[in-house]
Amino acid sequence: MMKLQFIKFLSYLRLAGLLLVTGCASNTVNLQVVSEVPAPVVQRIPLTMGIYYDDKFRNYVFKENSEDRENWMIDNRVSRLALFLGILEAMFNQVKPITDPNDNAVVSAVDAIMTPEVLDMQVSLPRETLTDSYEAWIKYTIRLYQPKGNLISEWPVTGYGKASTELFKSKEKGLNTAINQALRDIGAKIALTYTKHPDVYDWLVTKINCSEYSALC
Repeated sequence: MMKLQFIKFLSYLRLAGLLLVTGCASNTVNLQVVSEVPAPVVQRIPLTMGIYYDDKFRNYVFKENSEDRENWMIDNRVSRLALFLGILEAMFNQVKPITDPNDNAVVSAVDAIMTPEVLDMQVSLPRETLTDSYEAWIKYTIRLYQPKGNLISEWPVTGYGKASTELFKSKEKGLNTAINQALRDIGAKIALTYTKHPDVYDWLVTKINCSEYSALC
């Protein structure tokens, strides 16, 4: 009888250990974001835009390690670079990636250089917000420079996305979709509000014929 009770006790311990390990594993996230941001339908600006990503922007990965979020890692580097290249290609006649902003031979071939910076990224699970949605917030600063390095303008842009638990049962798929929606939101805001910033507008009217491109001026 004592032996049987001891065996049952060991079984309970094994079960508790299994549940503990499973619970810990469920707190982890290792996500390589896969996204698809459609090109915005806007009138192309007849200019050549340079795009420069510094090392901090290229290498930014969301990481968190806490009691509730053990070893979280969300990598959207590929999606982030593709977002800006795709958006700019829809906005301008030509886009040139800039690897060295001090290379005069390269920067002299563009009308301006855009440089994005990651300010913040946040994600949440349904159990954290007591909703039925996965959510994502991404905030960038966009800076526009003249080829010689003078700042034309800078402005923040924030994207928000969410995904329903009814459609996405796993947190990886839910978070991926929410982040993709946030990137789409950012892309649309950049394309649709770019010329509404006063400093950008003042620069733009010196570069294009506003009578020909009235929608942009």
